[in-house]
Amino acid sequence: MQQQVLEVTNARFIPHVRALIEEGRTVRFRAMGWSMRPLIEHARDDVLLSGYGAATPQRYDVVLAATDRGGFVLHRIVHIDGDRYTLQGDGNWRGVEHCTRADIIAKAVAFYRKGHAQPLRTDSRTWRCYSRLWVALRPVRRILLGLYRRWRALRSEEHTSELQSLRE
Repeated sequence: MQQQVLEVTNARFIPHVRALIEEGRTVRFRAMGWSMRPLIEHARDDVLLSGYGAATPQRYDVVLAATDRGGFVLHRIVHIDGDRYTLQGDGNWRGVEHCTRADIIAKAVAFYRKGHAQPLRTDSRTWRCYSRLWVALRPVRRILLGLYRRWRALRSEEHTSELQSLRE
């Protein structure tokens, strides 16, 4: 059975997500955008969100939040100063966003990568190590992301040439 994909704007989607989270439910959706590369790929990976309840957001958490620029992002908390949170996408080497605790809608509790049924949970040792390492590598992230993009482009070219040779 083929899945139907429905794309909606954040302005229409986020209020529904917020309502479900406030009811105590979880929400799973396909990630769109490139800002959380290399771990979360655009239009390929799914995100599972849950509410914080009485818990406090922590550094390294990936959160869905309204930003001070008026948009919504699914980015990592890289710094906390009182009630002010600094967010940055894993695929960004420079830009950051800011929000308050009240702006944080949900936290990511798992990611379903590459179509796998088994999620990568954010409370796993693998995820915690990745998170801390990636944030620590921020000074060289531009170089790492450039290498990653080149590697992905090469793989795409190889895949394209393989398909062409199969057709011949």
